[in-house]
Amino acid sequence: MKTILHALERHASRQAEKTAISGQGRLSWKQLYQATLAMTASLNWVRTVGVHMENSPAWIVTDLAAMATGVTHVPLPTFFSTAQLRHTIRDAQIDTIITDNPQRVAELAEIGGEIEIDIAGKACSQLFLYRQRGVPHNITSAKLTYTSGTTGTPRGVRLGLPAIQQVAGSLAEVSEACADDRALVVLPLSILLENIGSVYTPILAGAEIIVPGAEELGIHGSSRVDAARFARALNHYRPTTLIVPPNLLKLLVALGQQQQLPDSFRFIAVGGAPAGTRLLDAAAELGLPVFQGYGLSEACSVVAVNSPANNRPGSVGKPLPHSRVRVDAEQRIYVSGTTADGYLNGKDFEDTQELDTGDLGYLDDEGYLYVTGRHRNRIITGYGRNISPEWIESELLAHPDIAQAAVFGDEAGDIVAVLVATTVHTPTRLSAVLEAINAGLPDYARINRYIAAPSPFSHERGELTAAGAMLRDAIAQRYITPTQHLMEDSA
Repeated sequence: MKTILHALERHASRQAEKTAISGQGRLSWKQLYQATLAMTASLNWVRTVGVHMENSPAWIVTDLAAMATGVTHVPLPTFFSTAQLRHTIRDAQIDTIITDNPQRVAELAEIGGEIEIDIAGKACSQLFLYRQRGVPHNITSAKLTYTSGTTGTPRGVRLGLPAIQQVAGSLAEVSEACADDRALVVLPLSILLENIGSVYTPILAGAEIIVPGAEELGIHGSSRVDAARFARALNHYRPTTLIVPPNLLKLLVALGQQQQLPDSFRFIAVGGAPAGTRLLDAAAELGLPVFQGYGLSEACSVVAVNSPANNRPGSVGKPLPHSRVRVDAEQRIYVSGTTADGYLNGKDFEDTQELDTGDLGYLDDEGYLYVTGRHRNRIITGYGRNISPEWIESELLAHPDIAQAAVFGDEAGDIVAVLVATTVHTPTRLSAVLEAINAGLPDYARINRYIAAPSPFSHERGELTAAGAMLRDAIAQRYITPTQHLMEDSA
């Protein structure tokens, strides 16, 4: 198995002047290797390092330096709330934080000392935290990734370096990654999928990593994107690969229909939520090489993905070579093979342990995996039909007038949708949109009522997870109440 650090050293030796990182300045492979070695000196005597900074070459250098020194790296997402960040710092017993925003970190923890450091040309601060009381964790994992999941309190998943490298290597193999690739970092690097798929996989392949700032990409928070700025960045950098959630895929399709996309794409991975067959069909009509995948932090990110060699739209692809997937009689999906070490403050995962993903789906005769929804989200209609809301949501989101959608079952057994329109729409317009969508759904899955949300779902209000997935309980609590007036659909 190729290792990430050996690949970095090899590229620094064999293609020293070739560009390794671009976007916010340029680093050759030799410069990236030297910057990583220089950063390791700052991590001497550090046990657990938190990294709280925006996407940048400095983030990548610090991550690689932690890997090289055996220090546990805890990404601290800039989009976490204050309460979530404080919990993460305390729970992981972080002793040092590397940041480009020391004023923000000073609000989160008691700082015992600070020094200014230069990381790959970026001015950063290294903050030393006062030692916390209690018994120190015996953490030997390379990375602690915190995911808020279905609750607002992040939970630490311990990831070992062998598992990280196995997943990155499988992704490189299946996606046919090569040295000519230009991988654009779009999502925050603190998200595990982006870290592995847009940094480690390109390093193994010797490909260029493009790391623009969020401002240049036009991305603001979890739900706002400046389409014109995003299009300019894509045409400027001409990436061959990138990872997007369904809402950004929807934007790519819209830009493609307006002929505002470059012709450079080779592999566009989409994940995080179901993309929907209509959206995938629209991407295919434009010739966009879109490949849907599936994964979870407990399985060290990606479990299955479509690929140029094996692509079945509508599925999430075949399991990666290292993964084993089983679906039981109740359609629950279980994963084994390469997994995380376990949860922080929890039992270790056994090598042969099957993880209950909480997802529902099936495997077809040729081994393609289909994910139909979450077990806990199932809706039982007034006619006794079991429905996964994710299916209906994907159909809603495929419509250009719907930006966000959450589907629930109410006490009467009806299907209710909370909708965020792409622009301001009248009730008459939204009703017409729903009538068109309902026409393509079977009668038992049609939306009976809807609520027009006045503002987009946001992470700041606790309606989205760190990765942008919906927190259904929070949305339901805000909109689906006995006193909430529900606007009747005209269908």
